[in-house]
Amino acid sequence: MRWKWIRWVLGILAVLIIALIITVYAVLSNYDFNSLKPRIARAVKDATGRELSLVGDIDLDIGFSPALVVEDVRFRNAPWGSRPELAQVRRFEVQVALLPLITGNIEVKRLTLIEPDILIETDKSGKSNLEFETSKKIPAAKPKEDAPAKEMKLPALTFTEVRIEKVRFTYKDGPSGETYSVNLDSLTTGAADIDTPLSLVLKGAYNHNPFEVKGTLGPIAALTDTERPWTVKLTAKAGGAAVTLDGSIMDPMNGKGISLAVTLEGRSVSDIAKLANASGVPDIGPFTAGFKISDPAVKTYKLSDLRITLGDNKLDGSMEISLAGKRPLLTAVLSSRKLDLRQFLSKDEGKSDRKRGSGEAAAKKEKLFPEDPLPIDALNQADADVRFKAGEIMLPQLALNDLNVHVLIEKGHLVKTLKAVIGGGTLDARFDLLPQGKTAAMTTAMKITGLDLGRMLKELDVRDMIEGKLDMDLNVSGRGGSIAGIMAGLNGKTILIMDKGRINNKYIDMLGADLSSGLFRVLNPKKEKAEYSEFNCFVSGFGIKNGLADVTALIFDTNAMSVVGNGRINLKTEELDLGLRPSPKKGIDTGVMGKLSLSLGELARPLKLAGTLADPSLTVDPTQTAITLGKAVGGVVLFGPVGIAAALASESPDDENPCLTAIEAAKKGIRVSGDKKPEKEKGVVEGIGDKLKGLFGK
Repeated sequence: MRWKWIRWVLGILAVLIIALIITVYAVLSNYDFNSLKPRIARAVKDATGRELSLVGDIDLDIGFSPALVVEDVRFRNAPWGSRPELAQVRRFEVQVALLPLITGNIEVKRLTLIEPDILIETDKSGKSNLEFETSKKIPAAKPKEDAPAKEMKLPALTFTEVRIEKVRFTYKDGPSGETYSVNLDSLTTGAADIDTPLSLVLKGAYNHNPFEVKGTLGPIAALTDTERPWTVKLTAKAGGAAVTLDGSIMDPMNGKGISLAVTLEGRSVSDIAKLANASGVPDIGPFTAGFKISDPAVKTYKLSDLRITLGDNKLDGSMEISLAGKRPLLTAVLSSRKLDLRQFLSKDEGKSDRKRGSGEAAAKKEKLFPEDPLPIDALNQADADVRFKAGEIMLPQLALNDLNVHVLIEKGHLVKTLKAVIGGGTLDARFDLLPQGKTAAMTTAMKITGLDLGRMLKELDVRDMIEGKLDMDLNVSGRGGSIAGIMAGLNGKTILIMDKGRINNKYIDMLGADLSSGLFRVLNPKKEKAEYSEFNCFVSGFGIKNGLADVTALIFDTNAMSVVGNGRINLKTEELDLGLRPSPKKGIDTGVMGKLSLSLGELARPLKLAGTLADPSLTVDPTQTAITLGKAVGGVVLFGPVGIAAALASESPDDENPCLTAIEAAKKGIRVSGDKKPEKEKGVVEGIGDKLKGLFGK
């Protein structure tokens, strides 16, 4: 009897539930969901200050898998935007399973987006169209002091099928005027259940360059399970290259427990550069790269087992960045057996010249020292400790061996040290930049000893150009907010000494017909068109004070001539004011009657290096030429070429070895002159007479 009553009650309840479901179904099936449009639009307007237009119909398909369909949705852009809509979707459809909702699970059987078009942009000041102006200010809720923190638990979520077609995403950067676009032809993903990995297939184009992504992601359940790894296995292809990610993340919601292997390979770096709209990147063949990503400590991420191969170039090492301190800290240890960077750093001068118009070519060039502010703020944003070693590194104008570089940035203070073997000699340099408000104090010291130029040039595959050993010592300091500002107040000295050597005459010919002819006759007075011109030394010394670099020693000496220079370089204005005076040596047998047979037009023409550092000009110095002509005119009239030689002989350096004198002067920072200072000055005619007596042994 009791069981009979129970069955009767259960039957009544079943009938009531069925009646309720039928009633709800009947109500929802006949309800006009389009009447909700004004209410939805008003809620969006209150929250964002922008209009939401639901142009199409809103349909709800009732059943055990209810589906919501919304067509032609448009969301208003900022008033200053480049188009009326920030986003628009032609069709949005979502279908879920009804029964799992009772247990708190969300089972999305189908999610479809057709032709979503999204525009994110900023104006010229950098303001984004995602900055909304709400009409109602909602006060933030004050947290309860004694309320215990609750861990957020996401509902179980399963996607059986997600399909997105014809997506267009555009980003416009107002300050730079650059536009970036991503078009997705299709995106399909899904999983059978919450414990099954998600499959992913994505096809599209970035800035009209096609790409494709395929692979699997870990199960949705593993996203919140810190005891279970969330797997990643994806391959992306674009620009003839392929990137593969393979590994897992233990706590993907918090970015912890990362263990991913990354590999990259492609046919050309230039193809990859096109994806970023970068031009001028040379094609040097296939490349590969690989590394592992991990997080060994809190807010610390490491790239280990780094290996990059690019043509004959190889780079190994590891990098680590820590975000735990006040400033990010980057540490890296990199090494390479050989790096040839010439193809990346060389400039195509011919190409740039062709781009210039005739008016631009005639216009003055910009200054050599840039006036752009130094990145002082950037130095204060992060610290770094980077070490790099290379067995051999090739630059456009340098070949270095056994290179050791250490870059240290600490609280804005940048210190860079460099040691290397160069041309069989040694290079030791230190660069120090210390921020002081909006300016920075800079100190640079560099010392080169025993550099064999011929040997280094052969390493660069440049042969038969110049030979000789070179020493250099540079020690300068300054302060400013830009490189130009530092150079304007520079102090210090520079010394460059080059021992016996020779230069290929074809490089002298590059100076131009007039200048190269005169210089060639200076170096080779016997009129023999030799392949090389030999020299005894080249010495250059500058004393720098408050941006003015004064010559302390400047001489180019051969067996036939000594070219002595003087003057200064104004580093503030970058103006050049250097005089170069060729002087013949006594006792040179030229094979022609007399001591010297150089013509007056070729020999007695002092040169002047003027213009600026960015646009120098080498011309004949009219003032110095007049002085020399005045001293030689008597010889021309009375004694012909022999008289010319005798008159010009008073211009010869008095020192038997001017190189030693110049080197000593450069090291001491004392100005040296090549003028002969006789005990008693003689007139032109008297000097010629003495020379003639010498010719006849009297």
